[in-house]
Amino acid sequence: MTHKRLRAHIPAIYQIQVQGVLTPDWSDRLGGMAIDVDGLEGEAPITTLWGRLLDQAALCGILNTLYDMRLPLLSVECEDWEDQD
Repeated sequence: MTHKRLRAHIPAIYQIQVQGVLTPDWSDRLGGMAIDVDGLEGEAPITTLWGRLLDQAALCGILNTLYDMRLPLLSVECEDWEDQD
C-alpha cells in the first residue's frame, strides 16, 4: 500500500467541527468553506466546515478566526490532499 505524503505547503481538503452556530454568510471569511449546522433539540449545535484550503497557513488562519469567535474546537481532519512528489 502506498501512502501520499502530506506537506504544509500543498492544498488539502479539511473538515472542521466546532460547537456553536455559524451561518453560511461566514463562508467567505472562512476560506470559502461549506458550512453545515446540526443539532438535536436539547443538545449544543455543531457546525461543520468542509472544503479545500491552499495550505496549512490558510488552515491556521481559519482556526484562529474560530478561536477569536470563541467557538470551541471539536475536531480537525485532513480528508485528502494533492500528492506533489
